[in-house]
Amino acid sequence: MALLPDRIPAGSVELRRWRPTYATALTDAVTSSLSELRPWMPWAQEAPTVPGILQVLTEGNASFDADQEWQFVVAETGSDRVLGASGLHRRGPPSTVEIGYWIRTEVTHRGLATTAARALTTAAFAHLPTVDTVEIRMDTRNGRSAAVPPRLGFRLAREVDHPVDAPGQSDRWLVWETDRADWMVADREATDQDRAGPDRSGD
Repeated sequence: MALLPDRIPAGSVELRRWRPTYATALTDAVTSSLSELRPWMPWAQEAPTVPGILQVLTEGNASFDADQEWQFVVAETGSDRVLGASGLHRRGPPSTVEIGYWIRTEVTHRGLATTAARALTTAAFAHLPTVDTVEIRMDTRNGRSAAVPPRLGFRLAREVDHPVDAPGQSDRWLVWETDRADWMVADREATDQDRAGPDRSGD
């Protein structure tokens, strides 16, 4: 059995593990957001096809079961509408996982990337006992993505060199981090802010 649950509730959305059954819905979400994804994502340089997305989902489903990485669609709670995707990736030492996210264009500025990243950070510390640090990385030019981690209480740890593999990128990436102790404080503060009202200023 995989370490992470198949579904992670997150208020108005739910994170649901990649399954081949989401091929058509995810293809639609990527297609509708291609112009915004293309500057940053190397996999968004060509229009997606359902067979291509099906293969990606099938491989991601196997990686989830093998606890190599855990990828989810961001779905509207109570429906099958796919609003984006987010996941936890092993790209560094065993004590660290990295969060990735994107949200379809027509539902940006609703805080959904922040919501997904918060849910995944909490899930990482709850279900991955060897993980001490959660990272979020993005290109220095990607201001919308960079607005998410500070709202969650992540700290900017460093800048690193990165090969350019999409047309909007520079060769420098920002690395944001949080650890277990800091997350307990940041997550509590974020929950208190949510009670005061949603932040719709960013993603």
